[in-house]
Amino acid sequence: MIAAVAFWLGLLVVGHLAGRLYGSYTMGRSHGDDHRSRGTYRLLSLVGLTAVVGLTLAGLVDATETALSSIHPALAGRLAAPLAWVPTAIGTIVAVLVTYLGVFPYARERRGLEISAATAVGRLAKYLVAMAVLCLGTIAPLIVLFRLSDPSPFLIPILFAALLVWVYVWSQYSVQLSQKLVEPTADQRRRLEAAADRADLTAPLAGVVPGEETETADLYLGGSFRNRRLYATDHAFDALDDGELTALCTRANAADDLRLLERRALVVSLLFGVVLTLTVWRSMLVALLALAIVWPLLSWHLQRCEFAADRRAAQSVGADDLASAYEATADLADDRGRLHERLASRPSTARRLERLRDT
Repeated sequence: MIAAVAFWLGLLVVGHLAGRLYGSYTMGRSHGDDHRSRGTYRLLSLVGLTAVVGLTLAGLVDATETALSSIHPALAGRLAAPLAWVPTAIGTIVAVLVTYLGVFPYARERRGLEISAATAVGRLAKYLVAMAVLCLGTIAPLIVLFRLSDPSPFLIPILFAALLVWVYVWSQYSVQLSQKLVEPTADQRRRLEAAADRADLTAPLAGVVPGEETETADLYLGGSFRNRRLYATDHAFDALDDGELTALCTRANAADDLRLLERRALVVSLLFGVVLTLTVWRSMLVALLALAIVWPLLSWHLQRCEFAADRRAAQSVGADDLASAYEATADLADDRGRLHERLASRPSTARRLERLRDT
């Protein structure tokens, strides 16, 4: 336990310093532009991965499981195993947030944002907690299956069904779990409802995401297929005119018709299910090999669905309005590499605009 604490404290210091150094580097390289840097996300991902691996190897998970088992007999065995990962998840989240605190002042100055560090860290913390809940709920079946002396293959369909339900429920409420929501103003509700009527979108406006400080203008769908809800960032009402709002509502309607939320949940649960199944009944090496084959194929399928929704929306409102809306909603300086673009479930904005111009 002492080794885990020492490693974690050292990681906090190193992560914060790395964040400040990277922020200073991006300030010198930006030359006054306000493009987002994906290197920040890569740095945070590296710190998070280092924290998970380091705390696990330092024995935090085993020590937590032993402590839980000693508290009450009901916590011993299979129940204590998933709960033992909670301190590791908390330590990882704190390490990522401390690193982000080092980067954020430079990013705020570089992009000219008017958002406090507490607000930015709070939003990131809410998103990370939501992702941790998803991951812990997903790896719990793996831990339980590993603890079985001889798991039956008949558990495979049950495992896939449980993963599908868990991921689908999370995807329905991911906006509420990971974002701060406020009530829309009367003008915001009026504009979006008018745009939704023009687009024949039946999903009502359920809340507004404060995105003006981060210059994010977008619409999001949530909820089950029988009870869809629409969420908008407040910056969308400033950055988009009525025609562009209608185009995004039409795009959301096309995504709903193609059941993109359900497809995404199915793909995520399938990926997790393949890894868990092959790890338990075969080996980790076989699982990683299968993941290397299945992931690009499923990502390609999701990207095709995204392009299909774009085509449907462009046929309804015109490619120009939809392209204009995309130019205002996302970062056009997307520096994805070829591998990143191939493995991403959503195509980059640059590729979407290219397809729309071809259309």
